[in-house]
Amino acid sequence: MNEPDRHAEHGDWPGTLTQMRAALAKRAISSTQLVSHAIESIQTWQDVTNAASQLWPDEALAAARAASPEVAGPLHGIPVLVKELFDVAGHETTGCCEAFRGNVAASDAFLVARLRDAGAIIVGKTNMHELAASATNHISACGATHNPWDPARLTGGSSGGSAAVIATRSVPFALGTDTAGSIRVPASFCGVVGLKPTHGRLPMRGVMPLSPTMGCAGPMAATVEDVALGYAALTSESGQPAWADSLAGVRIGRVREGYFSRLIHPHVRVALDHVADALIDAGAVLVDASLPDMDGALRTWGDIAWPEFATVYPDLDLDHVGHQIAEHYRYGKTLDPHRRAAASEHAERMQAAFVAALRGVDAVLLPATGYAAPLFTDDEIAVGDGESLNVFRGGPVWFTCPMDVGKLPALSVPAGFDPGGLPLGVQLLGGFGAEWTLLRIGHAFQRLTGHHLRTPPPQPGPEVAVPVSASAGFTQEQS
Repeated sequence: MNEPDRHAEHGDWPGTLTQMRAALAKRAISSTQLVSHAIESIQTWQDVTNAASQLWPDEALAAARAASPEVAGPLHGIPVLVKELFDVAGHETTGCCEAFRGNVAASDAFLVARLRDAGAIIVGKTNMHELAASATNHISACGATHNPWDPARLTGGSSGGSAAVIATRSVPFALGTDTAGSIRVPASFCGVVGLKPTHGRLPMRGVMPLSPTMGCAGPMAATVEDVALGYAALTSESGQPAWADSLAGVRIGRVREGYFSRLIHPHVRVALDHVADALIDAGAVLVDASLPDMDGALRTWGDIAWPEFATVYPDLDLDHVGHQIAEHYRYGKTLDPHRRAAASEHAERMQAAFVAALRGVDAVLLPATGYAAPLFTDDEIAVGDGESLNVFRGGPVWFTCPMDVGKLPALSVPAGFDPGGLPLGVQLLGGFGAEWTLLRIGHAFQRLTGHHLRTPPPQPGPEVAVPVSASAGFTQEQS
């Protein structure tokens, strides 16, 4: 198993948020050292992953030097990155789209301010799919993002840069957003943890929207414990429930047929079985669950999201966006009202199905993605029984977009690796406001497994052909 501190220049380097907090509390390390190491790691990996869109070493180091040696907030002195669509005062907010170049934020987004209040030091922003409008991260004004486990593969998106910087342990925590699966898909493909909260739980003020009725922000980190620490800071909740190894009394539903079972690769099915067995070992009871009315979920999602997208950007300059964005935008502008009404009706049926499936259980275990991270050159991935899922036309979000339609929380956790060494992820679905229940279950799973401890091997640099040149829009303040 790879060591979590493989990128440190010396041994025992704290690679997770929890470890960094402990080291700071003991004064075994300083915030300046943590931030310096984060900047160096981001720069080292940038030529491989192109995960950062902006980097502010001078500003971050100045904040680190000014940080008190006394640990005050839950993220005190910790280097973090935020997705490109969050406002950070004095810096561009572009959504990795040329149409928004020069859009400098006058103030911090609500959640960025929360991070600062918790003591976090923001060192820059992460690359993303243009305007969060797909789940691959292969289209961006900052260039395509590459998976640190294999640079020839996608990170998933649209929070792909955030997932990549966590996977490489460049920073222990990052902000993402999830409108169709944009936290959970890259978390699955990159082997990290991502939480999509209940819709509306975290305010979206100061965040470029895609679909306001479905989009939400959430934390990404290497471990469930780290996600919980960050989530508590974002919600201003004090502390967290005491973790327990035992899941005695916890009931978890397992869907074995239908929408969430049919189109998954055999490796993902093995990962689901593995997680189910581990949860049983932790004391949980698994019961059969059913989720009907999900067929057509992706189309329903699009018939809600794209008209909203066209509405929130009424003057979008289509000459300065990618062809994919322009296609979605025009679709949303011209969608028949009857189709929109039908989508709303289907969304209500989906929401009712989720509520019914969660009745009598604490969570439902589901695939996060139907396959491991695909190659840039892949078009479709065979998932068994002669069926396949596409790569660039919604396939990555096949199992995640329904939760955004349902506005429910879901937690993606690493669940193992395929024979080629690529991460596999699963997700836990919970009821409204059940984030801490999901985190408790995920933490108990990670106490029994070590998938989240593995890190990508060092890469020699990108020597792969991609649609957009790497680091095309990366900006870094001069030191």
